[in-house]
Amino acid sequence: MFWNVDSGHTDIAPPLTPPPERPGKSGLGFFLLLMVLYAGLGGTAQSFHPVAGLLWTELFVFLLPAAFVAAGSNLRPGPFLLLARRPAPRQVLLGASCGLALFFAAGGIMSLTTLLVPHAWVDAFDVTRLFEGSREHQLAMALLASVLAPFAEEVAFRGYLLSALRTRLPPGASIVASAVLFAAMHLDPVRFPAVLFLGLFLGWLAWRSGSVWPAVAAHAVNNGLGSMVASGGAADPGAGGTFGAGLAVLAVGLAALAPLALAWVRATPVPPEAPANLVRTDPGDPSIRFRLPLVPPGWSALAGLGLLLYAALGASRALFR
Repeated sequence: MFWNVDSGHTDIAPPLTPPPERPGKSGLGFFLLLMVLYAGLGGTAQSFHPVAGLLWTELFVFLLPAAFVAAGSNLRPGPFLLLARRPAPRQVLLGASCGLALFFAAGGIMSLTTLLVPHAWVDAFDVTRLFEGSREHQLAMALLASVLAPFAEEVAFRGYLLSALRTRLPPGASIVASAVLFAAMHLDPVRFPAVLFLGLFLGWLAWRSGSVWPAVAAHAVNNGLGSMVASGGAADPGAGGTFGAGLAVLAVGLAALAPLALAWVRATPVPPEAPANLVRTDPGDPSIRFRLPLVPPGWSALAGLGLLLYAALGASRALFR
């Protein structure tokens, strides 16, 4: 009941209308799917054949599942994976420049980490072993690590995962959570702090621009320089072996990153809101819950092709071992 001051008598209060339910996606559920695929299939695929296995992993563990789950959630994959918004060339160039600074900053963090963890861990998780082999093998690994891996992993983590987390969390928490999960996915305690730092900055780039493309550019430059180091073609900026050297490299990286971050803020003055990514395939269906029948036949066919190629990798390893 409430007092109507205009008529001088009491009226029945109008019923309260509950606010519309905000649609949400489970970022953790998607991460667990990636981990099952990565640990159960990606690792063995790379043991079958390092180059072909890495190619298979990036396509069928990271890239395809992101599009598959988005399409099955009544969402258009382009907007939800932050692929639809085309950044200005200046933004992509800034992203690539950030990748150069990130390489030195992350190299400094990596150098400090290797001095703190047991030496046995450093040997056990030495990723440079992936590049051991012929020059052709090194080139193929470098191309995959520098071109395909940045695109596939950014679509999965700064595309699907960050967008899903933002349906439930504010931007800052979403960026932190996606970065933690990105670092955890690598299953590497030695690289965890450096990859966490990379994930935080890449997530920030994607959030402010509403696009994964600048983050892809930064990731590609960072991985490209890392591939050169792993192949023996350049000096590792984090291989000084002392705390002083590690701190110096970290300081150089952060000093280079600071003005680039300021330029990025100026280049992306108004980050897009999260609902802009939730473009439904069927506008009449408000739900964004994953439903397998919603997955287009083409995506299901690609998933089946991935399983066939995985079986072919295993068979080739058995035949030619």
